[in-house]
Amino acid sequence: MEDSIELSYAVADGLSLALDQDFYRFESLERMAWIVLVLRKLEDKDEWFPRGKWATIQSVEAQLETAAKEFVEELTQEKIYERTRDEMS
Repeated sequence: MEDSIELSYAVADGLSLALDQDFYRFESLERMAWIVLVLRKLEDKDEWFPRGKWATIQSVEAQLETAAKEFVEELTQEKIYERTRDEMS
């Protein structure tokens, strides 16, 4: 499972400028889930969103969606394994 969100250098720099915080090429899922909500409230400025505000948000959301899907799949596989192991005991 992916455990981080990948940002381009341009997006990381834009977010750093917009939110007055340091952003790096790879950020935690938890941080970026919150940041997506914050980004929705920000003005759409070219210097903050070099690839466009909504394109940036959609890119992060897609990565969050993939991570969530993988998490659920792993959880489901774990439960199936445990159930099968218990039945065979």
